[in-house]
Amino acid sequence: MFKNIGRIGIDMYLLFQHHTTLEILRNVSTDTDIFTITGTGWHFVKYLGPAVVVVGPDCRSERNQHQVMAGPTYQGLFPKVALLPPSVQHCIWMISVPVIYPRLEAAEQIAHTVATGKKAVTGTYNLLGKVTSSVAGVVGAKGVVGSGFDSVKKAVGKSGLMGGILSPFGDIDVLDELRDQWTHESKDLERTYLIRTLQGIAHQKSLRMTFLSGAVDCCGAGLVHDPAHPSDHKTMYQVISASVVNTPPPPYILKLLHNHKPLYVPANGHRSTNQPSDTKEDMMEIFQQEADGRPREMKKLMGRRNYVAIVAYDPEVVQGTYGRTDMGRGGGKLSLAVDFIVQGDGGGAGASGFSAVGGGAIGGGGGVIKYGPVIIPSLDLGR
Repeated sequence: MFKNIGRIGIDMYLLFQHHTTLEILRNVSTDTDIFTITGTGWHFVKYLGPAVVVVGPDCRSERNQHQVMAGPTYQGLFPKVALLPPSVQHCIWMISVPVIYPRLEAAEQIAHTVATGKKAVTGTYNLLGKVTSSVAGVVGAKGVVGSGFDSVKKAVGKSGLMGGILSPFGDIDVLDELRDQWTHESKDLERTYLIRTLQGIAHQKSLRMTFLSGAVDCCGAGLVHDPAHPSDHKTMYQVISASVVNTPPPPYILKLLHNHKPLYVPANGHRSTNQPSDTKEDMMEIFQQEADGRPREMKKLMGRRNYVAIVAYDPEVVQGTYGRTDMGRGGGKLSLAVDFIVQGDGGGAGASGFSAVGGGAIGGGGGVIKYGPVIIPSLDLGR
């Protein structure tokens, strides 16, 4: 059944997002747009003008508990990026789950505790229910007692105290989410391989690498970088935008994500130990204020429905050109400006035009607030 669901999902994905079908793709001799490498999964490379390329690897078709993509898939994708024309300055990787993201070890421990507690509670109630029902059978009340214990089990199950934790299949939803993360220990070596390989390509090609992701129901921005050499080829940005139809994660999860544990990317082939290296991970504190103007305690991630707007521009042209019309003589190096458009409360200060330049937030009509911009510079030749 699930294989058929996956097959139909792929058909619909190709039809509605790429306007093509499997039959058409199998009869195409070139792979310059959408292509398969191993026969499992479809990837794409699309140009947004001569200077910006979007790479969309299929991070679902080959995913399991131990990998996101198979080795041959990487060996087919990386050369395509390494052979991009010299005009390309920015390479945006559309990867469903963030590559750069705070760790959730504490949340995993809590989820394991909840899972153990769920099994203990269910087992205890099952045992107690059987014993009590057996005794009640003597007095003719077995049905009533059994019904009562079923009600108690439901109260602590999917529709009760654990309603925000259990998945529709009765598993611990948080654990499933954690296993899906690039930052989970099961994907650690693969994540390091991806980051270190892209850093090498960025150095060779003078390409700025950026990850654009979602799937975590909040928004934010992070980066990996070398503190000793800011903005060199090791600097790669992570932009995170939540689906506009999904509810945000519980407040305790966001709180756990706002930790200040220093994180570092190890050398290729090594597991993460968070020992200092030439590549540090950081989340940017871009959400200084709430939608209504109050100061925020958690500044790295915003748990509201949102989307991002990304604009490529030439800093030399834009700088000091308000009101000018001769904007055709720039240096040719493009930066990306990323704005986060966040759903407000539908009224109050945000809806009436609240503006906070220091906090990077600008309110608009209808309770929509703009945070940013996050500026992603181009990579100078040889840096």
